[in-house]
Amino acid sequence: MGDPLTVVIGDGWRPRLLVYFAMAILALMLTSNVLNLKFIDVAGVSIIGSQAVYVLSLITADIMAEVYGYRRVRRVLYMSLACLTAYAVALQLVVAAPPAHGFSTDRAFRTVFAQSPRIAVASVAGYFVTELVNSLVMSRLKVRLAGAFFYGRALLSVGTAQIVNAVTFFGVAFAGVMPLSALASAGAVSWLTVMGCEVCVLPLTKRLAWAVKRYEGVEHYDAAPPAAAALAPAAGAAPEPDHA
Repeated sequence: MGDPLTVVIGDGWRPRLLVYFAMAILALMLTSNVLNLKFIDVAGVSIIGSQAVYVLSLITADIMAEVYGYRRVRRVLYMSLACLTAYAVALQLVVAAPPAHGFSTDRAFRTVFAQSPRIAVASVAGYFVTELVNSLVMSRLKVRLAGAFFYGRALLSVGTAQIVNAVTFFGVAFAGVMPLSALASAGAVSWLTVMGCEVCVLPLTKRLAWAVKRYEGVEHYDAAPPAAAALAPAAGAAPEPDHA
């Protein structure tokens, strides 16, 4: 099992891999925003092009929340939101700008990248709020449950975040345009798809989270868990939980 992890409460330690996770979550946000523009056919089922990338972002967000805590992840997400907003604004400004003489593919460029301000805001807000809620729930449950029940914490955090995502994205993008029943149906399908993917990748997510913890050498908590005494039975070290 390797060396035991040192229990750390709060942000009084310097992570080594967080900057790489921050770059990864930003890259996934930007990539997902582009892939949202196309639906693809998978075995006769139409799904949004960003679905696979979105699952990767869920894995990344779960690992970040589990290893580094909500406060650090929140700062990463704020910076990612600023970058994603700058990207969306810059893209729409270029779409609206007159094409240069001889640029013959402007119509195709506009067809692909032009989005109504409402859709653009819904996309950015939905992604940000989802990641924020997912990290918050994951981190708070880790404190309350003293690091146990990783699978349950991950499922509950993603499930809660996806409800918020459906309300935010579909509400901002299509409220008043589509019937409420259609919005509810689209949100339900999205929730079930994401939760199905989350269940499939949970074992991988847990393995990766523990690999990162071992590399950092730290078991981090944003606050002292109620069962804090059970976390450090020997010289401030915490064993790996035996149960999910």
